[in-house]
Amino acid sequence: MPHLVLEYSGNVRDSFDPATVLTEVHSALTTAGGFRPQDFKSRAVRQDVHAVGDGSREQSFVNLDVRTFAGKSPETRAAIADAALAVLTRAFARTMSETTCDVSVQVTELDRASYARARSEHA
Repeated sequence: MPHLVLEYSGNVRDSFDPATVLTEVHSALTTAGGFRPQDFKSRAVRQDVHAVGDGSREQSFVNLDVRTFAGKSPETRAAIADAALAVLTRAFARTMSETTCDVSVQVTELDRASYARARSEHA
């Protein structure tokens, strides 16, 4: 834990390596959220089919969902969101300057009682 899901519209202008961006987010969140680097499980999903607003101008989006167990203070959750947002706004600077772009971060708290996982014996 945590799980990171980075979704972005197919019309982003920046050339970027999703793995590099996620690694930068990991580093920022290790400090801001007290996570261990080895605990991140992250993925990036390009959304080629998307609709933003009324479609009257070129609009784009980048959204990061940080899924973690409940129990972090509101201040820590805000620090997590702010740290991730700083990385993403740098990574998508061109898109933000050339399109109407929303970059957002949501910290989602998971309920331990309803979370299940199996781990390989090699872990």
